[in-house]
Order: sequence, then structure tokens, then C-alpha cells
Amino acid sequence: MEFAISYPARPDAWKDLVVAEDHGFTQCWFYDSQMLYSDVYVCMALAAEHTKRMKLATGVAIPSNRIEPVTAHSIATINLLAPGRTILGVGTGFTGRNTMGLPPVPLDKLRAYVEMVRHLLKGEEVLYRDGKRERWIRFLHPDNGYINLKDEIPIHIAADGEKALELAGEIADGWLTVMADAPRFRHKFDAVKRGAARAGRSVANLPTAMLSTGCVLRDGESITSPRVVGRVGPFAVVMLHALWEQSAVGEGLPAPLHKLWERYRDEYVSRKASCGRR
Repeated sequence: MEFAISYPARPDAWKDLVVAEDHGFTQCWFYDSQMLYSDVYVCMALAAEHTKRMKLATGVAIPSNRIEPVTAHSIATINLLAPGRTILGVGTGFTGRNTMGLPPVPLDKLRAYVEMVRHLLKGEEVLYRDGKRERWIRFLHPDNGYINLKDEIPIHIAADGEKALELAGEIADGWLTVMADAPRFRHKFDAVKRGAARAGRSVANLPTAMLSTGCVLRDGESITSPRVVGRVGPFAVVMLHALWEQSAVGEGLPAPLHKLWERYRDEYVSRKASCGRR
């Protein structure tokens, strides 16, 4: 087991990561959420310059944010700065699309996106479509010091829903998911294994990143203290909103959490703002 940091993309993140690296953290996953944070690749570039061992990853990049050649060249540029310690995490989009009132990217688009990016990162030609136009494209100067395609860049997929989990098992080099109790995790992992079996793959060594949050209490500190609420409150509210969106996170909720979900739903929906402006 390794310990990683999941981080809002911000230019000064590297200051924390230098300390985290010295304390044994091995990875950092940067959120790709354009309406909330800084540009993910700018922040990763600064982190690459100031760290030595830590792996740097998008956590996760969203297909609708950038066309495939841009994502491929961006992560390959990070790989030039941090050779062999770069990971491309990809997903259908949560806050990056939710904050614009948009639903997740369809899984068929995610699949095609991952496949094209992977071929580009191998230095291969791909058939790129722009409306009705189709053009064969490839990186023209991969060996001239602009990008690094020599060190492999694994592509990990974030997945919690049944079909997304199967897709991760089928094509991903790694899997990201929200932390769950043992029964729920087994259910999710079974779906990953089904997808892998269809593709004739083994998941025995599939890297799995579990997303959670925490805060170490100080002596005598309450879990409802302003400091603790400030640290973990945003994560909790994001999860509640995911439940309201009826995402896969909400499957099999225990009764107390279901009641909390209903309270949040009623409060959120009762606001006077129209659906498009919430």
C-alpha cells in the first residue's frame, strides 16, 4: 500500500508536495476542475520541477475539456519534466462538468478518447475527426525535447458506476474509485474483473487508488470544530451532492445516510434559482 495526496490544482501546491515527498507520500493527483481551480498542467509542471520521486497524475482529466492531441501533448510535456513518474488519470467528469451544469461524458466517448490518447503517446498515427473532416495525425517532433514519449505514461480511469467499472477493467492501466466499505468495494471490483475478463486481461496487478479524506484531531478537539469542518466539510458536501445527482456513489445507502441525502436534496431543490443556474 502507498499513500498519495489528492490535490486541488493550484500553482503553489509544490510547496506542500516537497514536504509530503520527504514524509513518504509517493503520488499526487491533481483535480482537473476549470471553474474551481488553476490549470492542472501548469500546477503539475511546477510540482515536477520541485519534486524528485513523487509520481504526478491528473485526478482526473476530462475528455470534454481538451481534444485528444492536446491532452496527449500536455501529459507528455509533464513526462519530459518528470520522466517515468507521470500518470494520466481520466474520467467522465464530476465537478469539472457539474459546476457548468453538465452531465458526465458518455462512456463510449471516454473509451474512444482513451484509445486515441494512448496511440498518440506511443508515437503512432491516429485518425482525428473534426466535424465531418478526418485527418491522420501524429506528433511531428517527438525526439526534439518538446515531449517525452520514451517513458511510458499509464492511463488510469476513474470509475464507480457499473459500466464505467467494467470499462476500467477492460482498457485501463489503473483504477481510481471512491473509498467504500468491504461489501461495496467487492461489488465494484467484481465489475472491474468482468470487464477485464471480456478483454482477456488479468487484474492481479492492477493499481487501484482509493479516494478518501481525513483530518487528525488535536487534543480535546471536536469533530464539529471550525477547523475540522473547514478541512473535511467540502469533501462531505461534494459527496452529498453526488448522491443527489443519483450517481453510483449513492447505491446501497444505509438508512441514516439516506435520510441525510434526502435533507440535502430537499434543501438544494427548494432553492428558487432555476435548474440551469443552481
